[in-house]
Amino acid sequence: MAQDSLHRYLFDGVSVRGELVQLSDSFQQLTGGKDYPAPVKKLLGELMTATSLLTATLKFEGSITVQLQGDGPVSLVVINGNHNQVLRGTARWNDNVPAEGTLPELLGKGNIVITIEPEQGERYQASWVWKLTHSKLA
Repeated sequence: MAQDSLHRYLFDGVSVRGELVQLSDSFQQLTGGKDYPAPVKKLLGELMTATSLLTATLKFEGSITVQLQGDGPVSLVVINGNHNQVLRGTARWNDNVPAEGTLPELLGKGNIVITIEPEQGERYQASWVWKLTHSKLA
C-alpha cells in the first residue's frame, strides 16, 4: 500500500534522535506527470527524502528549498518542502543522461543551494560549489 509517513524516534537516556520517512504517494505524484529518465527519477527521490527530513526539523512555519545545479547531463534538481511536509520539485536534463549514472556522471561540476524561508523573519541562503569525481574499477 503506497503512503507517505514520517516517524520521529527518541532513545531514552541518550542524546540520540532520528526520523524515518517514506514518500510513496508524494513521489508518485511528483514523477507521474513527466517521463523522467530512471537516474533522474532516482535523484529526485533521494533529494525529496533529504528535503523531507530537513523540513521535519524546522522549528518555525516556513519552507526549505534544496537545489542541485550542474554542468552535466542533469542541469537542475530542485525540491521545496514546508513545515507541513508538502513537497514539490522538478528536474532539468538533456538527451545525454546515461541509463545508469552516478552523481558525478549526472551532475558534473556544480553547486548546491539551500534556502530557508520562514513565514515570519528573514530568508537564509547558503551555497557550496563542488567538483564531483569518481573512479571506476578496471
